Amino acid sequence: MVLMLDINSVEFYTIAFVVAMALVGLLMGRTEKKPPSTYIFQLLTMPSSSDDDDLLCIEVLDGGRVRLSRTGLSIGPEETVNLVFTVRDEQCSIVEKKGVRRRRSIGEPVSGEAIVKCLRPGCRYRMRYESQVTSKWATFTFDTSSPDPKVVKLNI
Repeated sequence: MVLMLDINSVEFYTIAFVVAMALVGLLMGRTEKKPPSTYIFQLLTMPSSSDDDDLLCIEVLDGGRVRLSRTGLSIGPEETVNLVFTVRDEQCSIVEKKGVRRRRSIGEPVSGEAIVKCLRPGCRYRMRYESQVTSKWATFTFDTSSPDPKVVKLNI
């Protein structure tokens, strides 16, 4: 049995449309992204001078660990600072948040440091650092295969 369709019929255009959409779907392909991973680290703080700039220093340590050093913070003696990492493929966002405040106190200048192990070695990350403590931010790239520390100045 031979199926004959008239080129001017509705059935012909319906079948042609379905075939065209199937081809477009095949050509576009399917790009699946991994779901993001979230990690929370506490920034270990220590007193510093009040004239420190808002800087972030990132350096790769041995064993795939990464050290983040932060200056220019002002928090109370009973407050903590947490870093929330969200990593998806080669993108990483870091949000700096204040921890629990136990009593009212006046802020004092501190610097902080955290050692993390959530970034893959040998990878070039597009990073965004956002401080909810100081309302400053920065975007930059960071290569975990580079032995040189990266120093970033936070913007207002």
